[in-house]
Formats: sequence, C-alpha cells, structure tokens
Amino acid sequence: LPPRSPPPAPESETPSRQMMSDNDIEDMTIEGFAFHIDNKDRAQIKKILDRGILLKGFPPLAIAGMHTNGTWVLDQFGNKENLLQGSTSSLSELASHLQLDVDDDILHDSGFTPLMLAVMFGPPQSVEVIIRKVGKEGLLQKTKQQYDAKIFANCRNDESIQKHFMSNNRNHCEPCTGCSVM
Repeated sequence: LPPRSPPPAPESETPSRQMMSDNDIEDMTIEGFAFHIDNKDRAQIKKILDRGILLKGFPPLAIAGMHTNGTWVLDQFGNKENLLQGSTSSLSELASHLQLDVDDDILHDSGFTPLMLAVMFGPPQSVEVIIRKVGKEGLLQKTKQQYDAKIFANCRNDESIQKHFMSNNRNHCEPCTGCSVM
C-alpha cells in the first residue's frame, strides 16, 4: 500500500488571525520581518518564508532585497523560484508605508521581483546575490507595465549596480532619447 498522507488539520488548527499570537502577527509585518533580518534570526525568517506570507503584497525576499542588512537572507534562503516571485500589489502602498521616493509612472505598477526592488532601493551586494541565483531569467522579467531591472538600474545613480546591466560599456536598455543622442 502507498504511504498515507496525514489527515487534514481540523479547522481549529489552521492558522487564522484569531488563533495567532501577538508575536506571530507582529512577525507578519514589514517591521517585524526587518527586526528579524537585523537580528539574524534565521528561525523566524524561515518561519515567515515557509508560511508564504506576503508583506503589503510583496514576497518577504523582496523586502530583504531592499533592506540594508538583508543580503544574508537572500544568500541563505533565496533560490531561483522564490527570487523570481513578483509582487501581487502595486508599489503605491509599500512606497507610502516605507516613505520611498517613487516615480508616478511605476507607483501603480505590480509584478516587482526581489531583483527589481533591490536594484531600486537595496544594497549592491543584494543585487549581486539575486543575479547569481536567478541568472538571465531574472534579468528579463518584467512588471505588468513592462519595466525590467535594467530600466531601474539605469535610473539609479550607482555604478556598482549599473555594472551588472552593462556589456562592452554599453547599457542593455531600449533605445531612448538619451542613448540615441550619444
């Protein structure tokens, strides 16, 4: 006989907001996740990732990619599958919550990957870790409005990030007025 899977958990054992402790609810906030990043709390980070929780509609690894100290989380827990996961929500609520300076053109866009957010707001080391793990596929992903990490890198004035999107000293971008004038 094939092995039997355990019976489904009774409804009273499935996680619900009413059944969770205050600590569990706090862990599911951006601030709670950031606290665990800063404290290198691997067990809590793993717990949050295993639950598949989205933070303001964004995968936790996208938040880690933006976080100054989040590179270790990407390195330890990131894989091609979870680092290619895009946001389900627009950038507007996250930008408002974190007081990010975001161009109106992308504010209502969605589908942002951890790489895109790391390129826009994170440290260069996070960008490097993500690119190493997702390869070319991650570089080619686009938001709902067809923006990709290369476009965001061109907008960020940081050579240590832009260098990942250059070949033969030429940016890999769509031709635009700025490039065609050169």
